[in-house]
Amino acid sequence: MLGEVATKLKKNLISFNKRLQDRYKGEVDFDKQDLRERLHHKVGKFTLLERLSNQRLRDWLAKEVVVGVDGSLNKVGVNFPHYLYLLQALAKSTAQEDILAAEVFCPLLAEVEAEIEQFRVQQQQEGKRYSQQEAATKLRTSLLAKLELQVAIQAIQKWPVKLIMMDGSLIRYRIEAKDSWQQLRELALEKGVLLVGVIEEIATKELGTRLSSDLEGIYDRELLFGVLEVGEMLELEFKLGLKTAFLRPSQDPQVIGLDILKEQQDKLKIMADLIQTLTPKSGRGIPLWLDIVDNEVRISKQMVESLVDSYLDPQLKRRLFASKRQERIY
Repeated sequence: MLGEVATKLKKNLISFNKRLQDRYKGEVDFDKQDLRERLHHKVGKFTLLERLSNQRLRDWLAKEVVVGVDGSLNKVGVNFPHYLYLLQALAKSTAQEDILAAEVFCPLLAEVEAEIEQFRVQQQQEGKRYSQQEAATKLRTSLLAKLELQVAIQAIQKWPVKLIMMDGSLIRYRIEAKDSWQQLRELALEKGVLLVGVIEEIATKELGTRLSSDLEGIYDRELLFGVLEVGEMLELEFKLGLKTAFLRPSQDPQVIGLDILKEQQDKLKIMADLIQTLTPKSGRGIPLWLDIVDNEVRISKQMVESLVDSYLDPQLKRRLFASKRQERIY
């Protein structure tokens, strides 16, 4: 039986690979120099970045610090509403100081039920319809964004911050936690703190749309794969109120993205230089400081299970959150 399943999956993968090759035939083999020229004329300028020396980095920072911000979540249970999520966000400074925020999210709590219903009513008034499950997912996503913004705000209030690196696009915070985002944005501009969102997984389709109809619909990460030189940045604007850039800070051919406030666009070069400096040359293209923050904030499945087993009534855990899947023999 297992052999028959493996054979069928093998045939499916071979067919799938052929369809992918047909889909991208001619699109992944474009002339690199021609594409660079088209990007330069129709999209934005290429800029060569530099790795800051230790002395220049110290001079630029003076007595201020760089802060990395990231969030994490994990859950116990499977289906709505019988699950609970543990969420936390971490702001970590290069002075080795931390700020941590954490929350529990469970649709079974009366106050969360009320929030879900209130959210559904508000969205319905705007012509959008959400199920209870969809509304709960939106609220949970918003809560994690709020926690990340909360620790970033506290970092500016508590520490002499030069720059904050957020994990992901800044537009995400504006969409998912508008009020908290506005508070962070205004505080950063008031205090002169640089804000940059580091985008690991680029999911936009902006470049192909600007270049030509035959490239429209192709994802930016696909178009730029191997096109930028190591240490090179492509600047552009397509997000309201933000300045965006793609860059290749390591030998990895896949680019990453940066979002910064439009009011701070004159500092884009130094921010990109810093990102390049903090990224290992032979690494995966992400600043090491953000990887450190990600590792420290991550909530593993084992951690969730351990905390729940220690602090949740075992009868309630079994009644509300136990999954039949976990009881499988095989």
